[in-house]
Amino acid sequence: MFKLNGDEIRSVLVFGAHPDDEIIGPGGTIARLSGEGAKVTVVTFTAGETAYTTPDMKGKMADIRIGEAKACDEILGIDQRIVLGLPCQGVTNDTDTYQRCVKIIREVKPDLILSHYHRDKHRDHRTIAQIVDEVRWKATERVLSDMGEPWYCSYMFYYEIMELFTEPSFVVDISGTYENKVRAMETQTTQVDMMTGIMRHIEGLAKARGFLAGSEYGEAFLLSNRLPGRI
Repeated sequence: MFKLNGDEIRSVLVFGAHPDDEIIGPGGTIARLSGEGAKVTVVTFTAGETAYTTPDMKGKMADIRIGEAKACDEILGIDQRIVLGLPCQGVTNDTDTYQRCVKIIREVKPDLILSHYHRDKHRDHRTIAQIVDEVRWKATERVLSDMGEPWYCSYMFYYEIMELFTEPSFVVDISGTYENKVRAMETQTTQVDMMTGIMRHIEGLAKARGFLAGSEYGEAFLLSNRLPGRI
């Protein structure tokens, strides 16, 4: 069982704006966590429907990308994927979205939350980082009683997509699951075609982060301290 500071990580909740964010960012770590016995739930806020490259694909992209997302679940060991169906490039920190996330945390009861970084250049990524940081705290309070019992999640980490951490908190060795990450990304056919060089980015970053940890491949994370840890 994967451990952090001696605590077993049995349940993991990953928040991502679009299908493939959970692959590009923490994909190797997800596969490792799952392989070591953790149950992994991924929350996908949007279908990434604005990622069409030709006008005729506009009305089809949402269904295609959700299908691609499901194709990677078995490869990474994702047990459950929750799709919120919010508009791509239009995720807002409104009451409904905020409270849906509180409810999800209380239902999943994660020991670890992985989420976007609040300095990311993508507007959806930044908004989700803000939402998740706050709802992690709100889920601990005795409020919104119709949305489940309060839950304290001990650990929350930001993951990297394109914007990189200058001083990551730690690096997870994904040498044993790097190929899972690559195979999962290969299922995202529309995105591999659209984001020229994305596979080189994934490989280069994994090697660079692995170097920091003295391993072949790695993924870097930054600790969120918005909610104080318990000692």
